[in-house]
Amino acid sequence: MNMKTFLFALIILVVVPNCYAEKIEGTFTAIKSCPAYKSFRKGHNPGDIQTVPGRTYEAVEVNKENGAWTLVLVPEISESRRWVAKECGTLDISPDSSPERPPVIVDNNKNDDGDDGGSIGGKCNTANTYDSNVLALSWQAGFCEHYGYSGIKPECEYLNSGQIIVTNITIHGLWPNKDGCGHSYGNCSNERLNLEEDTVSIIAPWMPNWFYSDDFGSHEWTKHGTCQERSDDDYFLLIKELAEKFDKSSLGDYLRTNIGETVSVAEMESYLSAKLGKAVTKHIELRCTGSGKRFVNEFWVSLPKKIDPSATLDELVRGAAEQPKFQGNCAKQIYIEAPGPN
Repeated sequence: MNMKTFLFALIILVVVPNCYAEKIEGTFTAIKSCPAYKSFRKGHNPGDIQTVPGRTYEAVEVNKENGAWTLVLVPEISESRRWVAKECGTLDISPDSSPERPPVIVDNNKNDDGDDGGSIGGKCNTANTYDSNVLALSWQAGFCEHYGYSGIKPECEYLNSGQIIVTNITIHGLWPNKDGCGHSYGNCSNERLNLEEDTVSIIAPWMPNWFYSDDFGSHEWTKHGTCQERSDDDYFLLIKELAEKFDKSSLGDYLRTNIGETVSVAEMESYLSAKLGKAVTKHIELRCTGSGKRFVNEFWVSLPKKIDPSATLDELVRGAAEQPKFQGNCAKQIYIEAPGPN
């Protein structure tokens, strides 16, 4: 081995282990107001976002094992992935987090703390290179009451005060995924969201933030919609059709029948398997939030790349990978929150 090759190998051994973040699944509860950086190394904080004391955020990465920084999601802003100093709150890593998951390799041509959204050599933000989708559906009452929105989302203010009632399944988003990128495939272009008024009126009952703001819709479009082939109007209209299809199914019926009740995840899975079929249920992952992960927040549905909204649910999920487990990150006993004052 010549000296040049030796030095290159030495650099790889010494530098590369410090150039990735470790994915986690958990929550970060802020105990004080601190900057939420897009890049903590550069001190870059677009919008001057601060953590809200008492608010619980979804935590998705740490900068390294036992590192000083946690990557949290601030869903109401367009650049939602933000780094927060661990000393600013309490990090609770779920025991369901898989240590076998590979680290997210960061593109060293940008920076080493996540500015590029976790792209791997630029391959994770190239439009129309995805191979599957995840449909994220929300139970609005559970999100608004327990996720820790801290007065930032107007639809939650009106829902929790009883001024609006939402008992249908609502839209979080439709996320194109790419094998090898994990949750890091996204932000494929700077194309701005510009929906027709008719589109907004159609999707607003299924995505209530649209009644008051376009912030959440713009975030979903920028992060996810720009990576697929449909126009912005067609993209959101497709998601609305999918949400309505699941809402009119036994999933929507089960939620409405059990509003304000504690239910068993095992019983819920058994019921849905009997009604929807095991093939459909195996493609659904339940997501919960709040203390002890006891409050139903979302459902993540695995879908193939090609989606036909006119298909049956069984046909819709065909060809997609099954979810690891229906229970997701939830406790065994979960609560289906009722909308309105509690």
